[in-house]
Amino acid sequence: MTYVKANCNTAFSTMRDPIDRRSLHIGIVLLVGGQSKRMGCNKQLLPWRGKTVLDAVCGALQCGWGGDVVSTMSYKLPFVAVTGDDYQKLEPIVTKYGFEAIRNEHPELGQGVSIAMGVRHLVETSPIPLDGILCSVGDQPLLTSAVVHEVISAFSENFHSKTIVVPHYGTNYQSGNPVLFGSHWFDFLQQIQGNQGGKTIIRGDGKDYVLKLWIRDDIGDDIDTPDDFERLKHRESEAL
Repeated sequence: MTYVKANCNTAFSTMRDPIDRRSLHIGIVLLVGGQSKRMGCNKQLLPWRGKTVLDAVCGALQCGWGGDVVSTMSYKLPFVAVTGDDYQKLEPIVTKYGFEAIRNEHPELGQGVSIAMGVRHLVETSPIPLDGILCSVGDQPLLTSAVVHEVISAFSENFHSKTIVVPHYGTNYQSGNPVLFGSHWFDFLQQIQGNQGGKTIIRGDGKDYVLKLWIRDDIGDDIDTPDDFERLKHRESEAL
């Protein structure tokens, strides 16, 4: 995997100061509160590899963030999943992987509300100040722990509070999730509204600080429609 950075100004160094080699503290916001209007059912609960699509995503995030250490740690992890209408079905899944579940009671207002809720919750409850927050979606079944690890590694190696790491998948270089935002953007993320999500920052104030991470494999697809799911089902055995 290789990465290139978007146009940046001279005030932003792409390489982390070699003196600053402390371990970075990264939180995760998982968005699972969408209404799945085009799908006709909750796409995160669709069957996948003997479990659900959401299990696959949570497992990749858990392992990519910290591997087996997650299951042995007794303290609270900086993981939060923002649920919606199907919270009673979603919460038992996400909590198995170390996520705290909070409910967005107004998912119809758009993904931005869930992002703001999740980021605010982590910022206010984390016992350790976070250096970055990884924002992910719950309908990306081909996501792997290797991708999550590469996103976090790219952020660490090029650390700056304004760094934003955006993965780009396959030969078409399609931008996707999960996206990692440095701490400078936490206030911005808490003010997002509507359905634009983090794109308002990536294409706006944060555009000069975006690190584009190329993921060679075309595994960034999410599920929006029944056709999307049928197409991805043919790839269910990948990365097993």
